[in-house]
Order: sequence, then structure tokens, then C-alpha cells
Amino acid sequence: MPFKKNNIRRIHNKSFSWLLVLSLLLFSSLSYGQDTSEIQDHNDNKPVIKDEFEWQFLLDLSFVYDPKIIAGIEQEELLHYFIPGLLIDISYKGFFLQTNQRRSSVLLGSTEFGYQLVVEDNWQLDLIAKAYMQGYDSESLIEYGGGDDELLKGLRERDATIGIAVRYSHYLQDSLFTIDFAYGSSSDDVNGDHVGGLIIDSFYSYLLPYKNWDIYFGAGLTYFNQDIVNHYIGVGSDEVTDIRPAYTASAGFRGQAELYAQYPLSASWSFQAGMTHSIFSNDVKKSPLVNTNQVTQVMLGVLYVF
Repeated sequence: MPFKKNNIRRIHNKSFSWLLVLSLLLFSSLSYGQDTSEIQDHNDNKPVIKDEFEWQFLLDLSFVYDPKIIAGIEQEELLHYFIPGLLIDISYKGFFLQTNQRRSSVLLGSTEFGYQLVVEDNWQLDLIAKAYMQGYDSESLIEYGGGDDELLKGLRERDATIGIAVRYSHYLQDSLFTIDFAYGSSSDDVNGDHVGGLIIDSFYSYLLPYKNWDIYFGAGLTYFNQDIVNHYIGVGSDEVTDIRPAYTASAGFRGQAELYAQYPLSASWSFQAGMTHSIFSNDVKKSPLVNTNQVTQVMLGVLYVF
């Protein structure tokens, strides 16, 4: 899907943000003092010390029904449902680039770059950077996503919210609980400034093995600061039209319930299916850009492991 090109100022802002992330992660390596003399098996029920160089690439070929809360967005063509992706997992000396293997990668839509601060028998503490909310461009939504021209035309582009977080992970028998305390930041196209604030993102995942199936049941709750919510569904004074009144959003929550399953087809191929139901705060529906505060995403596809 084509996207609108960013201007030079926004490229500089994004470059500075990622340089800051990399600097923080490199600085944190001075405190990396985990004892890796004992070999630790890879196990979903306990932390894994990411000391040795390890990598894995997966090709994700999935069809996704992916409705949006923004009014008028529809998947009108077959290609809109096909969302391929390349998933990368790399680790070395406590640093890692990973996708969440306990959740549908397409539905989650995020890759995490991080560093292990503390690793114990049944819990760990990480410093991570990831996208906590995807952005959107009204012109692309109108042209390629079937968006309502009258409602969306003239909106400034919303960038993704990139967060730097401390994550606590606690491993239980056949389950995992994680909670992120993050500062999320996103560019504001009007004047080039940044908007940002607190994000608290929690998720519980339970693994139920059944024959050759790995079935994950999940539930999550996420809090978003007012500035972040307003950046996405608020309507500024420069965006007001006859059918789009000014609107200032408040802080909000997103609750999620998820079912995700994998089944091996061969040594390299596996089938995957997932469904995620998301519920946002009731106030979200007050925005003139939004027509619902609930969406259900469904995914079917295959994974190829290189």
C-alpha cells in the first residue's frame, strides 16, 4: 500500500528519536552482569538469557480481517486482506530484536527492540522500544482504504507512537504476565513538536497444548495518556469542517481478549490463526472521527521459518 512521503523535518525528528533509543540501550550495557555460565533451555515457562548470538527469520503470509475504529475505513479489495510480513528475532549480549511468539504477529503489529536488565528464575526486567499505536494518513485512507472523503479529507497525518519502556515479565506454569511502563512519543505535523505521555500496557497469556496444537488464550489492558489519545482521534481547530467539529479527547483504556493458535505442517511451515477483540473507552465514540469503540480482528495464514 503506498504511503505519503514524510518531509525533511519529520525524518529528522524520527531519526533523533531512534538515536536516543539506541543511546539508552547501549548505555545500559554497562550494567549487564548476568551469569551465563549455565546453559538455559528455551522454554515458554521461564526466562531465557539472550547472551549468545541467535537469529530466526519467519515469513508471514496471512489474510486478515482488520476493521478500524476510524469512521468509513473498509477493506474493499482482496489485496487489502493479504498482509505479508517478515518477522525477525535476533539476540546477542543481552540485546534483542523480537516479535511476540505468544501472540499473532499481524494482530500485534509490532517488533520490539530491547535489552535484558535482570533475569531471574521466573521473572525478568527489560528495557524496550516499540510502537504502541499505529499511525494513519487520511489521504492514503481515502485513496486506498475506502475512507470517507468528506469526513477525513484535510486531517493532518498521525504518526505512530514510539515508546521507551521498562517491562516486567513474570512466568507461571504454562502462562506469562507482562506489564510495560512506557513513555510514548509521536510527532505533530502542524508545528513539528512532539506529543507524548504515559502508557501502561499489560497482557496475560496462557498456553494450552493440544495434540500438535499450541493454543494461546490472552487478555490485556492498556492505559493511554490524554495527549496520545487526542493525537489520534482529536480534531484540532485547523481541521474543523461543517461535519467535523473540534474535539479534544481524554485519556483512555483499551481492553483486549485474544485467541491464537499454531499447528506445524512440516519442518519449516506452520499454520496459524488468531482472533482479537478490542474494546476502547466509551469516550472514544464521542470523537467525530470514530464510529465504534469495539473491533474484532481475524487472521488466517502460514509461517515459513528460514
